[in-house]
Amino acid sequence: MPINGLLYKEWKQRQTLLLLTAGFLLIIGPLAIINEYFHYKDCLSVLHQYPGSVCTFTIDYSNRNVIGLHFIPPVIMGLFLTRAGRAEKMYTLSLPYSRSRIFHTKFLLGAAVLAGSQLVSYGVSDILFLMLKPVAVHHFHSFSAGMLVVSLMIYALVTAAGTITGNLAAQLFTAFTISVFPIVIFTIYLLNAEFLFGKQAVQDIDFPWSGFLIYFMPAAYIHTSWIHYMKHALLICALMGFCFYLFGYVNFLKMTSERSGHFILSKHTERIFQVLVMVISMLGGAGVCGYAYNGSYSGYIFGMLIGAVIGFFISYYFIYKKTKQI
Repeated sequence: MPINGLLYKEWKQRQTLLLLTAGFLLIIGPLAIINEYFHYKDCLSVLHQYPGSVCTFTIDYSNRNVIGLHFIPPVIMGLFLTRAGRAEKMYTLSLPYSRSRIFHTKFLLGAAVLAGSQLVSYGVSDILFLMLKPVAVHHFHSFSAGMLVVSLMIYALVTAAGTITGNLAAQLFTAFTISVFPIVIFTIYLLNAEFLFGKQAVQDIDFPWSGFLIYFMPAAYIHTSWIHYMKHALLICALMGFCFYLFGYVNFLKMTSERSGHFILSKHTERIFQVLVMVISMLGGAGVCGYAYNGSYSGYIFGMLIGAVIGFFISYYFIYKKTKQI
């Protein structure tokens, strides 16, 4: 097989996914601009009915409601590009390539499609600005550069989750859990520390650290407020993306990636996840019920018991018990 044979194989096997993803990312930006332009034209058409009103064609990328759509392609790419069924996995590993090259070929192919389609979309959007002549365009370059970094970080996160999980549902759930994990832990700490030790145990986080620390949570990038913290937010995002990539790479080398049906592929890691789920459920239930019952210790203990039951069912049915192959 020639040197570029592995890349060609991956391209042919995932061609539909790659083309659909590239097409979606390519048109989403220009379509948003055209939509704003039509809104402007609609405003002009009814302007005579509202004396004194003004229609202005401006585009502000710091307040984009469609930013969530940019998260879909990297998630889909991470779910389906680097994963493989047993037969395909065995065939790929039988080829004269190392696991390292296989992982990098798969991962970099997806990253190239994500980055390339967004760069083309950036160019098309620039051309539309020249043609449609909006009065002002705010934060376009910052948004475009930021979304490129954010999408690659999300892609690396979902890919990394896929290297330790046994099916797509587990992969998606794990990626989502990691994306909100910091705020969950912080909230549980606040609820329990204030209940057990009083308000003096919970110090206020002064600005700008409150705005700075939130960007260690991948889910925070679904809101465009990171544009106002570009220097720090995107550096954190890039570092997280690299860590996710490195984690996925190491696990791909050491662990099987076939769909065994188990939530977690490694039995040792599976036990850690079970314990973690139990602890978080117990502390979360205790904190919520303790707060709801106005600082009552009976409410706190009751919440801990409820959390333990919920944590047990989650850890048993979603992590320990073998699920059907997806």
